[in-house]
Amino acid sequence: MKERIKEIIIELLTQRAENVSFAEIERILERKGISYLGDYSIHMPSNKNVKLWVGMSEDFCKAVVELMFDDCTILPRHVPSTLYIFDGKIPGYPVAENLHHMYETERWFPIAFSLGNLYEKGN
Repeated sequence: MKERIKEIIIELLTQRAENVSFAEIERILERKGISYLGDYSIHMPSNKNVKLWVGMSEDFCKAVVELMFDDCTILPRHVPSTLYIFDGKIPGYPVAENLHHMYETERWFPIAFSLGNLYEKGN
């Protein structure tokens, strides 16, 4: 299932080019009848209290992490939380305003994806 989720994310990004949110990915997965809900989350490596997304299935979580860090095919970028408001889903945490701050309570850092390599110069 993880590989199918990765394919769907790449297809979506190929069509849209940029600013594809987790909420939009979930909507597409749901339309395709793919389970995406669960107890997993993606957080900032430097601060586990800063969540990028929550409520994910293990396969959905692993697919996104692999696309970012192993396959190097999707690029996360910070976006205004209003993108998620327009997409109709936001986590129930305050927005993390500063990634250099070590938050002691859970926060959300809104990102969206485009195609690209996180490790290429200029990204």
